[in-house]
This record gives sequence, structure tokens and C-alpha cells, in this order.
Amino acid sequence: MSESAESYITQRIINACVREQIGDLAHATVTRECPTSAVRSTVALHSDYWLIFTTGKGTVYLPVEQHEFMQSWRATGDQWLVKSKNQWLQQRGYRHWLSLLAYAQDEETQALFSAYCQESETAVRHRDLCLEAYRNQEAVLSLPLSARPHWWQRLLYSEQVASYLDHPFYPTARAKHGLDDEDLRRYAPEFMSSFALRWLAVEKPLLTLTAPLPSVWPSFSEVGLPEDFSHSHYLLPVHPLTWEHLTLPHAGIIRAPNSAREVLPTLSVRTVMFVDQPDLHIKIPLSMSTLGAKNIRSIKPSTLYDGHAFSRLLTEIAKRDPVLRGSYLHCDEQAGGHCGESRELAFILRRYPAEQLQESTLVPVAALASSMPDGRLYLEHLVDQFYRGDLHAWLDAYLSLMLKVHLRLWLVYGIALEANQQNAVLNFCEGRPLGLIMKDNDSARILPARCISAAPELQSAIEDLRDARIRVDEELSLAQMFCTITLQLNIAVIIEALCQRGLARRRPLYEKLRKFLQVELDSLQGDGVDTTFATQSLLQQEYLPIKYLLSAGSLLSKSRSGAADINKHYGQSAPNFLRMTNAQ
Repeated sequence: MSESAESYITQRIINACVREQIGDLAHATVTRECPTSAVRSTVALHSDYWLIFTTGKGTVYLPVEQHEFMQSWRATGDQWLVKSKNQWLQQRGYRHWLSLLAYAQDEETQALFSAYCQESETAVRHRDLCLEAYRNQEAVLSLPLSARPHWWQRLLYSEQVASYLDHPFYPTARAKHGLDDEDLRRYAPEFMSSFALRWLAVEKPLLTLTAPLPSVWPSFSEVGLPEDFSHSHYLLPVHPLTWEHLTLPHAGIIRAPNSAREVLPTLSVRTVMFVDQPDLHIKIPLSMSTLGAKNIRSIKPSTLYDGHAFSRLLTEIAKRDPVLRGSYLHCDEQAGGHCGESRELAFILRRYPAEQLQESTLVPVAALASSMPDGRLYLEHLVDQFYRGDLHAWLDAYLSLMLKVHLRLWLVYGIALEANQQNAVLNFCEGRPLGLIMKDNDSARILPARCISAAPELQSAIEDLRDARIRVDEELSLAQMFCTITLQLNIAVIIEALCQRGLARRRPLYEKLRKFLQVELDSLQGDGVDTTFATQSLLQQEYLPIKYLLSAGSLLSKSRSGAADINKHYGQSAPNFLRMTNAQ
């Protein structure tokens, strides 16, 4: 475990806590005064600004600097001062930091902080392993895109590139909790090793299939079972990591002796690509949690139906709406299976529209800001190939695409997608406009009345939605999702990456974003769409919604956070970068 990794993770944790105003940080103040001149002479810790808050262990002085993105103040390092009983202590590291915030909390909250400390330790260790993988893969990563002749090879390469970059906001996203070091090397996209799936034979009445099984499925004899099992059983795929911990709930479910069908991991880890049929990916439960200990990567059976319903909705909208036509394609996600309500015995098949992708390079937004072996961003390589090195031409195309699609879905059809950086996939193709590939939309939000009013033929798909949380009855839920996913995660994070690399200046880029947003709103208003709420919530508020991922995902119980969905727990504390102009 390296000191640099621990320092890096600690600073990310501190900044997430400041951003989400966790515990006593909700009452913090900022001063320019040094704590005491005596302290300055005894410790090597200096700052122009100090964020001050009081805990049961004393008064904390955290060195901070002014910031404009997602929070007004951020820590300058992994150290701070504590004044307790007229004594000064200099502390550093995530263990001390979490101990400060957990002190005097109730027993349940202290247990959550303790568990998160273990997650932080995993994140430090996994960061070191990630850097090891990157060094070992440098030769492969350095090969140009042209060295990968097939679209699926370029997609898998892009997913691997993305795996080396941390989540922008959740501080310990590097931790794949539940995987040890060897598991990571065998099954994570950072290492990109193939492996074979395990299989269960399930009596047919116990397994619900939403569509016929694909031809890539193994025979019973291949997995070491009598071939006549095909009359009475189906084969259900299981990830090797889940296999080790799986408890079979019924005597009609049998473990097959042999593994079968080589797969390769994608960015999500639990979704893998069939080596023999690369246009087909399969999502399977995994004994792992990411983005918080509560985010266990199982599969809720209702998501099979909700994901398919949204793929139908979005495909139909793209066909009927002349503005959106040609902007995106949706993967076919109608096939899957589940054993009753078990979250460990389920799968979802995702088929990419291969016939339309032969010349495409598919890139998840999560990969754009990844650093390549030559020191440049992956985005710079893509811009060189598809935009002749004109970064601003690409940015114009990107802003236009993302805002046109997601504002129109929200304001015309009442749909907000949780298409995060992993699921928002860009379609680069020479001679064609930038496009999107959509997938995995099982946790969106929809205003049914608006959608049905705009497209009555979509009513049956809306009625098929099973998760009651998907249907909302007010505009705010859509605005929060658009803001935190499309605006902050998929657009602003990329702008910040460009600025941090010195490729552009921050204020002109945010001014450009505001202008593109205003153009789309004006166009919608000209078509008779009511844009009042969107204009007010996006352009006029001093602070924007923000996901409190660390609070809901790890540090607070559901009773404390009040979050019905831990991935949709919002605050209203992000400085509005859309109010940033060159004049400021």
C-alpha cells in the first residue's frame, strides 16, 4: 500500500465530505486567519484559507482553497490541525479523518463509518493494483485505434482505457469491494483477462425467460451434464466470483461441473462480452459492491422488464421524432432470465446493433478524460482521428448532441435518463455526425402524463414499468437527474478535464455551454414547449442539485438520509457553473 495512493484517496474523501457537508461540516466556516502564530512555527502546514468546524474531539482547521466546480472550497492536501484542550495536533490520513466525523455519532452511524474505513483501505490497495495494471498494459494501450480493425475491439479497448480513471465524485470508487487482489487480476477490465462462465441447470418452471436463448449458449454436455437435461432444464450463467458464494434456493437447481464460454470484462465488471459473439454482452450478478457498500452488484428481476420498456420507449421516440432521428441507437435488451425474485440468479443480454457499427468507434464518456501512455487524454487521440485535431469542433458537436437529446427527452417526453459516464456511449464514425449508443436504462425517471400526451402510442410501454420509483409526478425529479447526470457528470467533468490539462480556459468553455443550452431551450420554446422550469432551475439558481453519493451510499443509514434510492439522494449545494461568464 503506497503512501501516495493513501494521500490521494484521503484527499478525495475529505473533499467529498466537504462537498456533501457531512456531519459537523454542515456548520463549517472559512477564515483567512492562521490558527495561531505558535502553530505556524511548529508545524509545516500553511494555507491562505482554513475551513473550521467543531467535533467532539476538538476544533478542526482544514487548509482549503477556493473552488468553482461542485463545491466552493476544497482541501489542499491530506493534512489538517485539531485543537483539543489547548493542545494542537497535526493529523493526516483517512482513518483519522473518518474518526473525527464519526465521533459522538449513534452506534449505527459509527458502524457505517468503520465499514467505510475498510472500503477506503481497499480503494488504496486497488489503486496501487490499477497503476500496476496500467504499467503492464502500456504497450497494448499505446497501439493506435487503427490496430483494432473491428468495432467491438475498439469498444473493449475504450472500456479498458476508462477503467484506469477514477469516478469524478465518489472518492473510493476505485474499491471493488468483495474482490481480493487475485480476483482483480483475473476479472477486472484493468487487467483485461478472459475467463469462462460457470453454469447452473435450472428446472424450466423455476426460470422465467423474457426471450429465446441465443445460439452462443453452451449445450448441457459441454458443461458436463447429460444432454437429455435439455428437455427439463435451462442453463443459467453465473460469474465465477458469485459461484463461490452462491446458495442454491431449490433442489431443482444443479451446479454444472464444467465452465463454458470465454468472456472478457467490460467497464462495469459484472457485464462481460462473449468472445465468440462479441456483439452480445451479458450482465450477471456479481458478489461485489462499488460506489458504496450498499451498492451490491446483484440484479433485481424487475430491471429486466424496466430496461426493456425504456429501450422500446427510446427506440420508438427516435423513429417518430424528426429532431432526434439518427441521434442515437439503442441496444436490444429484450432477452434475459430470472429465478423468481432472486437477485443472484438472473441475467440480462445486451445485443449491440453490429450491422450499423462496422465503421464505428464506440467510446463511453468515462474514457474521454483518461490519460494515455503518451501523456495526452484519450479524447485528444479521438479528436485527432475524427476531427482533424480541432478540439472545439468536437466540443461543439458533443454539446449539441447531449443537450439536444436529453433536453428534448425531458421537456417534450418527460423522460430523464440515468445515462452516467459508463452508460453514455459515443459513436464516432468518419463522415457521420457524432451519435449516441444507449443501453441499461432501467433506472430512469418519467412523467407518464407528459410522455403519453406527446406520444400516445407509448402508453403500453409505460404501463410495463415495474419499479414504482421510475414514475414521478413532478418536474423536480427530472431536473435533478438531467443536472447531475447529463450536465455535471457527462459535460462539466469533461470541461474540467480539458481545463486541468491546459487545453482550454474554464470560463469561456462554461460560457459556450450556457450558450448551447440557451439555443436548445429557445428552439424548444419556439416549438411550443414550456421551458420555464428548466430555465429557472438550470440558469437562474445560484446553486445546482448535487448527488450526495458518499452520504447515501456509505456513511448514512437510509433512516438518516431519507433516500428511497441511494443513487438519487440530492443536495442543493453545487455552485452553478452556468452563471460563470468571461466578465466574472
